[in-house]
Amino acid sequence: MADVKVRLMDKDADYKKMGTKKGTIEVWEDGKRDDDRAGVYEWWYFDMILDDGSKAVVHFNTKDNKTIDKEGTIPSVVIKITSPDGKEYKDNVILTAADAHFGKDRCDVKFGSHFLDGDLKTYHIHVDKTGGVNGTDGSGGQGEASDVGCDLILTSTAKPWRPGAGGFAFDEDGYFTWLCAVPRGTVTGTLYYDGKEHQVTGAGYHDHQWGNVKHNSTWDHWIWGRQDFGDYAILVFDIGTQKKFGYQRLPMMFLEDKDGNLVMEDLTTPKCKFVQEYKEKLSGKMYPKEIEYIFKQGEKSAKYTIEQAYELEARDPTAQLPKVMQGALKLKGLHPSTSRNFAKGTLELHDGEQVIKRSGDMIYEFVYMGTTVKEKMEN
Repeated sequence: MADVKVRLMDKDADYKKMGTKKGTIEVWEDGKRDDDRAGVYEWWYFDMILDDGSKAVVHFNTKDNKTIDKEGTIPSVVIKITSPDGKEYKDNVILTAADAHFGKDRCDVKFGSHFLDGDLKTYHIHVDKTGGVNGTDGSGGQGEASDVGCDLILTSTAKPWRPGAGGFAFDEDGYFTWLCAVPRGTVTGTLYYDGKEHQVTGAGYHDHQWGNVKHNSTWDHWIWGRQDFGDYAILVFDIGTQKKFGYQRLPMMFLEDKDGNLVMEDLTTPKCKFVQEYKEKLSGKMYPKEIEYIFKQGEKSAKYTIEQAYELEARDPTAQLPKVMQGALKLKGLHPSTSRNFAKGTLELHDGEQVIKRSGDMIYEFVYMGTTVKEKMEN
């Protein structure tokens, strides 16, 4: 039995409270949406799969996991670049509140010499490779050049989407929101790493999140992935809550056609099956190697299969803790770990008598806090 009631914000009162409209997403929704109270966070996230084989992730945060409980803005810029040969280059630039500027009428975020600017159609993403502060250890002050940066233009080829009025409510005061501002788009520009400028083109994505529920004490697991088939684009964000929330799932899925028109969405409880598992080397836990979803809306249904090819990144923060603390967590059934993965995604859409099949490359993130997860996701 859940101690806290969790629900999709889809009532008329929710739209009024959020200031949003049914069936319409406006430019201001990607502007600054929250304040900087202790416990409140907000971030703008971008990722790209590029034609030269490289991948890039950029996100601007009002706070990170270590500073969520503090008052005010503690801005950070995270950039991760995976080169075509698989080597990772990254930086985490920590700034001060005085360095931060936010616009509320559009995506207008400036953290020192780093900035984002966009209007749901076109975005300019700039991470200065000189850093501007010592970002690698968060100590502040002027720092050395990090040699990792970007100057990119993301042009949307889709239409934005959000769940209901904007997200999920936890009783009266808790909330977790999500705006998929650019489900897919084209990318052009420059990546800076390995002492060189790399001119790139490719595909990109952008979402925006804010809320006041803590990730480590709210979520049990999630899988997040998106894929562009050319004529269709799909996004899956399947979140599971912890025991105190009754292990309630908060699944989000939508499918758009080449013109950005919504083909179907599923915010109910899709079928999920672990077709194959493997032991993740860093954490030693069992992870899905191949996972299958069945989504439905009315007469439409979609089978979507994600088959991992290899890990792009894995993290096991538990391994950094003293053995005594590791043991204490294990007794509670906890062992947080995460991975980003390169995979093959396969879609089979049934719409009346029409059956559409698509397949291709995609990237997904898989996170879970416990020691096991299969039994909480399968149904």
